[in-house]
Amino acid sequence: MAHGQFEYFQMRCFVAVAEELSFRRAADRMNMTQPPLSRQIKILEERVNLTLLERSNRHVRLTPAGENFYHSAIDIIQRSEHAVLNARQAERGETGRIAIGFVPSAAFKFMPLIAQRMAAEMPLVTLSPIEMMGYEVVEAQRSGRIDLGLTRMENPRGEIERTRVVNEPFVLAIPKAHPLAKKTILSISDFDGEPYISFTKDRGGYLKETLSALFYACNITPDTRLEASQTHAVISLVNHGLGFAVVPRSAQVIQMRDVIYREIDLPSQFRSDMYLVARSGHSTVVRDRVRTLITDALSQFREAKLEC
Repeated sequence: MAHGQFEYFQMRCFVAVAEELSFRRAADRMNMTQPPLSRQIKILEERVNLTLLERSNRHVRLTPAGENFYHSAIDIIQRSEHAVLNARQAERGETGRIAIGFVPSAAFKFMPLIAQRMAAEMPLVTLSPIEMMGYEVVEAQRSGRIDLGLTRMENPRGEIERTRVVNEPFVLAIPKAHPLAKKTILSISDFDGEPYISFTKDRGGYLKETLSALFYACNITPDTRLEASQTHAVISLVNHGLGFAVVPRSAQVIQMRDVIYREIDLPSQFRSDMYLVARSGHSTVVRDRVRTLITDALSQFREAKLEC
């Protein structure tokens, strides 16, 4: 071996002697006999071309060079052990970084719940949540910008795997001053011809298409007055008395002074779905662990026997 190079084991032997100041105790600590321990220290000193220890029949003490080398050796050993620990944690999926793209409506309940569960169960994994529109979630998946996505898009094409993780009912959002707000039992047919706040086609497409199909199936035609792309904007318009809206149940966390929410019976096929999407063939241990966590965390928002 070239001059100046030494081995990790020789450094550990030296640290044991430096801390014990006894070859006998250091040999016991290293689970070896004294002669090979002394030999490792001698090789180390030759390779660094320094006297690290002063020896006598009765004493062992560090030289000034040995004192300095000891502190550096401790740092190297700790860093090495930390690197091994990190590698093992990464292999088990206990550490790393995960980026999740999510549509705005997932911000009300779903992403906060996922973040809470990850903080409790995977504290060494760094979560990077990124709010996006549905089509952006799929594009970011394909480009590798995110690891997982939450989107309402039903049929992303290409190498994207999808799992339905949310299947929740819709509820009515009604201005408090609306005459129908006084009724305790409501039907969707009660809102035929009523002022309606719709989702836009370009950025709220899934919800707009689903609700348009609902109105068609129930043979009603609300009076669409305004459109907004995101749920909080839709509810804000309802709050100002500009019409009623139909929103996913999770949106009820948005509480505004002049909005009331009402449950409503709808045909079973008209529910608000959300999908967990991931690129096929790009699995990692940490990503798989997070996928399982998300599926479990959101289980309360879907029917027990739902087929995906």
